[in-house]
Amino acid sequence: MRQRAVLLALIVATVAGVGFTFVDGGPVGDGATRPTTTAMAPDRPNIVLILTDDMRTDELQYMPSTRRLLADQGTSYTSAISPHPMCCPARAELVTGQYAQNNGVKHNLGPFGGVHALRHPNDNIGVWMQDAGYRTGYHGKFLNGYSRAFGRVAGWNVWDPIVAGTTYLYWRSVWFDGDSYHHRYITHVTAERTKSMLDTLDRGSAPFFMVVNHTAPHARTGDVVKKPAYEPRYGRLFDHLQPDFTRKPSYFAKDPALPHDLYDRSFDRKDELVRARARARALRSVDDDVRLLVHQLAAAGELDDTYIVFTSDNGFVLGEHGLHGKNLMIDESLDVPLIVRGPGIPAGAVNRTPVTLVDLAATFLHWGHAVPSAARPSDGLPITEPAALARRDTILVQAGDSSRADHGWWYRGVDTRRYLYAVHPRDPSVGVLFDRERDPFAMRDVLHDPAYAPVRRELAHRLAVLEHCSGESCNRVFGPVPDPLPQPKKGRAAEPERR
Repeated sequence: MRQRAVLLALIVATVAGVGFTFVDGGPVGDGATRPTTTAMAPDRPNIVLILTDDMRTDELQYMPSTRRLLADQGTSYTSAISPHPMCCPARAELVTGQYAQNNGVKHNLGPFGGVHALRHPNDNIGVWMQDAGYRTGYHGKFLNGYSRAFGRVAGWNVWDPIVAGTTYLYWRSVWFDGDSYHHRYITHVTAERTKSMLDTLDRGSAPFFMVVNHTAPHARTGDVVKKPAYEPRYGRLFDHLQPDFTRKPSYFAKDPALPHDLYDRSFDRKDELVRARARARALRSVDDDVRLLVHQLAAAGELDDTYIVFTSDNGFVLGEHGLHGKNLMIDESLDVPLIVRGPGIPAGAVNRTPVTLVDLAATFLHWGHAVPSAARPSDGLPITEPAALARRDTILVQAGDSSRADHGWWYRGVDTRRYLYAVHPRDPSVGVLFDRERDPFAMRDVLHDPAYAPVRRELAHRLAVLEHCSGESCNRVFGPVPDPLPQPKKGRAAEPERR
């Protein structure tokens, strides 16, 4: 890899007609300024994060180019989760490397939600990567509610977010620099602007760090069935698709195990099938643009020097347990696709180590030899460092509630390889406990099963330790979880545990 230097110029990106401004080490949001540096950056890789919106892990099967160019040439992390599975909290985790109790963003809306809930927005991964000699760029959706009035956020040489109100229109978008697109499909607008940024960043000799946020397969604004818009050329693709998840025993189960009555149960099987097919079509356009991005990096001679990370902000429930949505303490909501391609990453490999979106910021910092500020210690671990990941056997998971003005939490819990445990913060008798080993489809909530009392006590202890964690304290090894008690013999019914 060639040696790269930090640029000290103001460059206006005009490639492909895009007019965003490239700022190197210069003015940042809220009127603050940061010193520039003339030091030579060490030989370091480029880093590109590609993020989809509300994508399920099983939807990777609809993206052949992504699988061929990223998964086949990199490593798939099959136990990756979004530990706070909702748009705004997930993006806040990605730019801060912290859980919501530390960065402030617990929901998309309400007093603890949206962009205005983010504490110290100008202390973020863009700043830290710049300080390490990187040129940085941010494209697409930022935190929910973001508008020009919020101002430019520090740390990004190319600051190019979509402004609130047009994020999910698909055929119309307005961007921070004032560019407005009508009758242009959002996925390809994002790709066009990304290409312009790459062309600009590649002119220099410093490495670049870039975040690309795609809208798909999030539902389109105003769509009654809550499905995404897709390109006409893919209008007949997947016409006969019958997704594998429709064959799960939990699919539209009559007695949902989850007490999430705030979420919409009005959709039927037909609605979910229409939605699943639309999502697959919308993701095919993202797949096209992943291919173009990889080819552009190759043409620029940068591909071998670039880490490409593909993931989603959260998973999505499409009928399992009769539910629809995210922010739910269920595997379909927590699980996200995660693929990493880059220098030293094994090709075609599968890694089953549990990792999270919170870990990605720590990973990027590790690759770039960058450090967070003292005010934002990383809550995650580098996912490509097995020795680091060995320091953790339990992951904090949580969900926010926009209506809870007093604390902003809905459910908080912990996730281990075998168990998923989450309870209401004010009433721990309300919640869920699933045993994946005995019940892989989460058909039976065993929170109040007497046989699981020792399991519940141990997981409750782990939650008590982790719920206020920060930095290194968020990652620790607790040891084995006790086994459930033996089941009573037939003919002797166990007495229900008192709540």
